Amino acid sequence: MKKEDYLAAIESILFVSQKPLKLEEICRCLNMDSNTVQELLNALEENLKDSGINIAINKKGVTIIPNEKYRRYFAVFLKKRKAALSREVLEVVAILLKEKAPKERIDRLRGVNNTRSLNILIRKGYVKKEIIEGKIFYSLTDTLFKSLKPETKSILQDSGLFKEKE
Repeated sequence: MKKEDYLAAIESILFVSQKPLKLEEICRCLNMDSNTVQELLNALEENLKDSGINIAINKKGVTIIPNEKYRRYFAVFLKKRKAALSREVLEVVAILLKEKAPKERIDRLRGVNNTRSLNILIRKGYVKKEIIEGKIFYSLTDTLFKSLKPETKSILQDSGLFKEKE
């Protein structure tokens, strides 16, 4: 194989990897020694410097990252993407729309452990914990309702589940 083929092979391996790869893993995939792979990684890093992606080489391993030069574009995408809530989290919100509930009730209604979903909602400020008679209850906050799109608020108001505070 030519050098360009090895560079493309490394790039594709990094692309499909879900986590940073150790140098040894790349060496094993290419059946090469670490010095040769390190030279190829340096060449790949140089080749990609003006593209939309770069590679990061650190103690965790090697991974593909977006080029900082284009941060203003990918930051908009990431911000928009983070705003979306997963189906699991939305199901917890739906349960809490009706009433405050302890985690055990939420778990029973959904049939799964909801610790992760509740933690996501708490971190976003959409849910708060309240202690009532020694038991922890979860309820929705005004922050959630303020963050809703107008059409979503309208649907909730029409359903009778949510009334805007005067």
